Amino acid sequence: MSALPAPRLLVVDDEAPHMQALCDTLQQEGYVTRGFTSGHEAMAALRAESFDLLLTDLMMPQIDGIALLRACREIDPDLACIVMTGHGTIATAVDALKAGAVDYVLKPFKVNSILPVLARALAVRGLQLENIQLRESVSIYELARAITHGLEHAEVVERTLAAASHQDDADAVYLLEPDPEQPTLRLAGATGPGKQALESPVSVPAAALEQWLARAQRELEDPGRHGEAGALFAHPFDARIGVALPIVSGGQFFGVLGFSPVRRPRGMRPGQLKALDVLARTAAAAFATAALLAELRRMNEELELRVQERTQELETANKELESFSYSVSHDLREPLRAVEGFCEMFRAEFGASVPEPGRQILERIWTGATRMNRLIDDLLHFSRFSREPLHCEPVPLRELVLEVVQRLRERLGARQVEVQLGELPDCYADRALLEQVLVNLLSNAFKFTAGRDAARIEVGALRQGDASVYYVRDNGVGFDTRAAGKLFGVFQRLHSQEAFEGTGIGLSIVQRIIARHGGRVWADSTEGEGATFYFSVPGPAAQDAA
Repeated sequence: MSALPAPRLLVVDDEAPHMQALCDTLQQEGYVTRGFTSGHEAMAALRAESFDLLLTDLMMPQIDGIALLRACREIDPDLACIVMTGHGTIATAVDALKAGAVDYVLKPFKVNSILPVLARALAVRGLQLENIQLRESVSIYELARAITHGLEHAEVVERTLAAASHQDDADAVYLLEPDPEQPTLRLAGATGPGKQALESPVSVPAAALEQWLARAQRELEDPGRHGEAGALFAHPFDARIGVALPIVSGGQFFGVLGFSPVRRPRGMRPGQLKALDVLARTAAAAFATAALLAELRRMNEELELRVQERTQELETANKELESFSYSVSHDLREPLRAVEGFCEMFRAEFGASVPEPGRQILERIWTGATRMNRLIDDLLHFSRFSREPLHCEPVPLRELVLEVVQRLRERLGARQVEVQLGELPDCYADRALLEQVLVNLLSNAFKFTAGRDAARIEVGALRQGDASVYYVRDNGVGFDTRAAGKLFGVFQRLHSQEAFEGTGIGLSIVQRIIARHGGRVWADSTEGEGATFYFSVPGPAAQDAA
């Protein structure tokens, strides 16, 4: 740990031998001293250098000790002051203390009597500086905490000015920000008793601004190398601003924080410089956060507008779909029914007299019309299942599967199919829509096991964490897994119409219903060895989120 620098003492006494002896003695005690016999020379030195304590004689020509004390305190309010007097009266002590002296010593004095007085005065000064730093740190902390509250840009300006006004020596504070429409800086806000309206906008050449920013950031990042950050005092802005700090975050320039007036235009304590740097960086972070929040709000507004537009488009599309469904149901189905009816009448009345090639053509017409009618029915089902609202409730799945299997068995006639039911926990779903899922999956299982001597179908469930995954497995013809991506598309088939009838819409209905419940459906298979279809139905909370 590096040692603290030795205290710097400014010693003033019009008797040169006494002043020199005092400086030499205190230097031997570890202090850094500079002595003057003229009060005016001492004030000039204080303007150029930093001192911790003024030790001055009370009775001097030109300017006495109390007047010198007041003048020095104007230059540096943090300077500790001790007066030396040979007039040990209460009135003298009171006058010195009123002028701002921490203590006084009587002349002549011994070294062991002045050293405790110096130590007390420096300790008081240290406490005062700590109090200033604490006040400055609290204001910076309040600004930093405000960053997390999602402030608007104007609120960040207000809080930054409030935090800056608590810094030591801040008589007036200004905040300049770039004008988005022209290459100038405009006054965003000002505060403090010495506040004066700056000319707005402040015109600064771009090259001069970039050069100043680079120098100021370089000096702030390494103050030990660059001294007291002279760029902060030699800025290109309004002359009434004594010290200016750049507000930069992530390479983005947000503005300038200016202080005026400054009691010491060419110097600044390291701690004070660090506090101002932290304040500027905190303000930059706040402005960056406000900019991000503003951009996020703008994007959200655009997104909401797009959602509204998309919702309106979907509502229009749904109305068009309903109109299309009505048209399909009435305008297309009626002609097909007429074709089917006339084909049936023609076969009944004239079938015997029609040659065999003609009867085959007539059969193909009747079969095509029947298939087209089935496609229309499936398309209407797909549309209805996609638009109907969900009415979810607890569903006893085992009971529902048994009902579906019983209905499907009635269509088999003499054909035998073994159906095994495993554990089937209840689920939360729309019962009618879930029934359609089971009908479609089990119908496919019955259909694609038609060529098996010992057809087997298994319905069960698996546990995946806290959720249940249900499956329908068969030992039918299966399918090529390379074509699995087509399974759940509308009118997609993996087998020929001659081998297995159907329109290819059943699995797309399954996928649409499960997706509306917030679940998913998938399948695996080995061609010639059967297939397994899985589907999941999340609980109420997950469905609400979906």
